[in-house]
Amino acid sequence: MSINCDVIVQWSATRAQLTALGAALWGWCNRAAGNTGSYQYLDNQGLADLIGGKLPASSQTSWPIDLRGVRLTVRDEASHDRQQTIASLRRDVPAAGVADIVVDGVSWST
Repeated sequence: MSINCDVIVQWSATRAQLTALGAALWGWCNRAAGNTGSYQYLDNQGLADLIGGKLPASSQTSWPIDLRGVRLTVRDEASHDRQQTIASLRRDVPAAGVADIVVDGVSWST
């Protein structure tokens, strides 16, 4: 089962927060790929931007503007439901620099 996740990165995130977030998402995505091999549902340029300490500047940023920050989409192939995905994101992704994470259309904070 594939679960879509939109990570909304705060406009005001610091370079250190962006780098930490990028590294954490890279690790999470590799685990979330499950048995599918390389992670194919990730905006590689957006991730590279984060790891480099910059806000993602990719084709995905042409989505409707979110006043909270820039959206970066990842997909979870390993979890069986939304709650498992949220638990793994909470465990692996630092909250600093993140405005919200939307999992299958619902904020992870609800």
